[in-house]
Amino acid sequence: MNYEQKNIIEEKYLSELFYTKDNKNRHVGVEIEYSNLDLKKSAQLAKEIFKGDIVEKTKYELSLKDSDYGDFTFELDAQLLQKMQDDNLFEKLGNIIGKISSDLDNFVDKTSKNFVPFEIAMPPIPICEFGKVDELVQKLRLNGALGTTYSFQYAFGVHLNIEPPSQDIDDVLKLFKSFLILQKWIEVQSEVDIARKISPFINNFPKEYIALVIDTEYWPTKEQFIKDYIDYNPTRNRVLDMLPIIAFWDEDIINKYLPKEKINKRPTFHYRLPNSKVDQFRWFISQELQLWVIVELLVSNDEVFNQMSKSFLKQLDSAIFNKNEWIEKCHQCIINHLL
Repeated sequence: MNYEQKNIIEEKYLSELFYTKDNKNRHVGVEIEYSNLDLKKSAQLAKEIFKGDIVEKTKYELSLKDSDYGDFTFELDAQLLQKMQDDNLFEKLGNIIGKISSDLDNFVDKTSKNFVPFEIAMPPIPICEFGKVDELVQKLRLNGALGTTYSFQYAFGVHLNIEPPSQDIDDVLKLFKSFLILQKWIEVQSEVDIARKISPFINNFPKEYIALVIDTEYWPTKEQFIKDYIDYNPTRNRVLDMLPIIAFWDEDIINKYLPKEKINKRPTFHYRLPNSKVDQFRWFISQELQLWVIVELLVSNDEVFNQMSKSFLKQLDSAIFNKNEWIEKCHQCIINHLL
């Protein structure tokens, strides 16, 4: 498939996500983890596409300020290493052991590449212009960036911060329900790496909570939804993290019940499932976003959505959940009714 063909396919499917209910551009923010390409070079590559000015805060944190869409950040995704840099601990340790800090910096660079990813956090980008994100992925790949499957140690991911069509609780909840129904099918299509499955960052929702949400009678107020979500999920480590949008709705309740969680409020779903396949040719982040299109297509068909909700709840209530059988049912539903 050439790049022009890919853009035609992308436009066909992603166009389902282009606009909000009040006919404004919908946006998606992207966070992508990778290794083997230094932050400064990464920022330079992004600047070629999105313009802006590179600002180096520390060796492990850079920004691309005033780009076409806002500010990008580029950082080594390890809070401890950043704190060491901020507190000048490299220089202090160098004085103690008789080595210069640059040697320690080099040591950190080499060891962190095996375990700790670099991360690009992008500002919200209009979905109708998402091809520019794929263009950046292409540049990262051609300059040697490595992704999830390169090493068993690389539990790297891509996070998509997807703006819903509105902030109305029923619109948000219906998409959340749809995702839970299709999650196992999406996992197969996305080929989630084993290193990520066993990591703590994309844990499944508790079965009891899924059953509560999928129930066709469950249409709570926003306040009740927030209470139920926090009761069952007092953590960011969910495959579809709802805490950012909850914090956007009510930051005080997050601070009250989850004061130790680092949650950036934003009016989006925080979709954490995809691998970072940045080193694999023919892979683009738009492919992962297209899987979300299926979630929205299910929501748009009330009859099929209700049927699948009832079938899924019945599966959950059974003594043994047959994952393969449910994945096949989802696949047939998508082929026969949604595409």
